[in-house]
Amino acid sequence: MTVEVGQDRTMARRGVLGNTFRGAKILPRRRLHAIPRPGLAATEGNPSVFGPLLFHKHPTVAAAAIFLLTLSGPPRLRIRDPQASLRGDVDWVVILHLAVWGSAGVWVLWQIAKRIQAKRPLLRLRLPQIFGLAMIVGLAVSVFVSDAPLLTAFKVYQMLVSLLLVQIFTERFGVWTSLKTMLWGNTLLCIAIAAYAFLLPDEVWTASEFNPDPSRLFGGSIAQTGVVAVLAIILLLTSVRKVWKVLPLASLALFLWLLAFSLMRTAYVTAFVFFALVLLKRPNIKPLRRVAYLLCAFLMTLYVCDRLPSMSQYRNPETVSTLDDRVGLWRHLTAVTLNQSPWLGLGYYSASRIHGPDYNPGLGTAHSMFVEVLSGGGLLSFVLLIALCVTLSIYAARLLYLRSDRFSFATSSLFIACLMLGFMGEELDSGPMAMGFWFCAAVLPWLYEQSLKQAPTARRSSQKLGGQELKHELFALHPS
Repeated sequence: MTVEVGQDRTMARRGVLGNTFRGAKILPRRRLHAIPRPGLAATEGNPSVFGPLLFHKHPTVAAAAIFLLTLSGPPRLRIRDPQASLRGDVDWVVILHLAVWGSAGVWVLWQIAKRIQAKRPLLRLRLPQIFGLAMIVGLAVSVFVSDAPLLTAFKVYQMLVSLLLVQIFTERFGVWTSLKTMLWGNTLLCIAIAAYAFLLPDEVWTASEFNPDPSRLFGGSIAQTGVVAVLAIILLLTSVRKVWKVLPLASLALFLWLLAFSLMRTAYVTAFVFFALVLLKRPNIKPLRRVAYLLCAFLMTLYVCDRLPSMSQYRNPETVSTLDDRVGLWRHLTAVTLNQSPWLGLGYYSASRIHGPDYNPGLGTAHSMFVEVLSGGGLLSFVLLIALCVTLSIYAARLLYLRSDRFSFATSSLFIACLMLGFMGEELDSGPMAMGFWFCAAVLPWLYEQSLKQAPTARRSSQKLGGQELKHELFALHPS
């Protein structure tokens, strides 16, 4: 009997059983509590504000496969005539894309159907995601004015599936599972590019501006090397705790090697901004800070010894001011859109491929997610995209200013990287950057809301129960 009383008191102190006072039993609030798993952000700093999405659940094989395939694109795996998509030509790669994205759409519908059957909320959408859905609706309207309606409809469908897939995947399996899955996806793409670099070099190596020999590891039909490398670096250093083990170190060396040989200036600037944030913010991630210090010291040593390679040996420095003629292309596409269809645009994804070659046949696309949306969906969709990005930027800036934990820094730095890469060429409908962007759109609002509750939660955690100070906070697990 004594043992039972002692157990009841111990459990009551942990918030599992009700406390008794003069025969009256005081029940705690009905919440599901569990101590966070080691290895999550809960062990970094004070994790008191994190709960509903901060749990770890292994994804099913089907869910993980669909997530990885959609993140990869899938790769095009061949050189294709830019006009073939406008004409509606179908080959085996197009069939592969239709199968992958069709499966992703079916998986999303199946998850929604299960929620309807269980009488659960369909989607927990916040303001940025509402902006995103409204923008997608605006882009869908552009199908009716597009010169290639099938292409426009498929790209808009991809964007919608990407948004919903990331949202449902994160709600079901947790934020850290989503981060790790994105890391795996970018890692697999990096491994594929590295394998092609040695086995099939003609597929991924290209000539640089000042060197006719294959000197730039562009990535070709797999993925842009600089994009996947810098995203993999950010995800590895922010989501993996034991970076100094053999496998993470080997992966980091591979990512840095790919980034260096990509000769992609946008990726270089993105990596510089990321490590600058690490040095200035000093997040509570010791391995990340040490890597930043070592990398900074290594680059400074190369610079002092005059061993640091010059970008001007491979890329023309005169093109920096025009962003490789992107500025002229953006002006041309903007002028065409405002003259012909300012409000609805000329068809998402197809407008830039139709009118872009009129300015510079070598560019082919809009080379910016903002100009792509403006030319394709008009001013209505463009304003919604600006509102979406501004809202997420405010959330990320506040988190970087107020918090230093692993979780906040990982999500905020990932969003900044996606925003920079999207501004200079990546798209919102598919690919590693698109999945990262929609992940941030799903997580940053929730994280921002939870950060506002930090002060009252911290005060509650300092209360004493039974003469002992509560040292481990309990988390409310989000139901799967």
